[in-house]
Amino acid sequence: MRTFISIEPPIAVRHSIRRCCPQLKNLRLLPVEQLHLTLLFLGDQPHTICDSVRRAFEQLTLQPFTIRLRGIGQFRSTVIWLGVECPQPLQQLQQTISLSLQQQNIPFEARRFHPHLTLGRSRKPLTPPEVKCFSEALQEQEFSFTLSSILLKKSKLHATGAIHSTLIEWAC
Repeated sequence: MRTFISIEPPIAVRHSIRRCCPQLKNLRLLPVEQLHLTLLFLGDQPHTICDSVRRAFEQLTLQPFTIRLRGIGQFRSTVIWLGVECPQPLQQLQQTISLSLQQQNIPFEARRFHPHLTLGRSRKPLTPPEVKCFSEALQEQEFSFTLSSILLKKSKLHATGAIHSTLIEWAC
């Protein structure tokens, strides 16, 4: 099963973010229920991953902190995202979780952590006017929330996009 560890803003914050997003012809916005910040992508794992991740999280002390979302960016000209302002506590949390998973011999994708919340995807590169439209719609917006939990999620890929479901939730 395809898995990842993430944080989800409260549903009210996700709805507020989505209301600000312009509808563009070539961009498929992610459903509100799937807006999240990925801390670590674990990739394909056996179902026993839940027990291993649970053991890794037993070693952690999670402290709530405020996460501020602001600023638009792109990956590969086809993914548009909302950035994290002053991400230091989030980066420390991600590093702590990484170490804990390593101690449990849980493999995960070791790429540079770039905290963001993916808003939409396009099959072809977005044009500068499309990106400008998105930037203008969100440039004065800031969304914030307090970390309340971390999730182990599974992702099932479909032709219409991924479907995410929660396997385990750890409260702060």
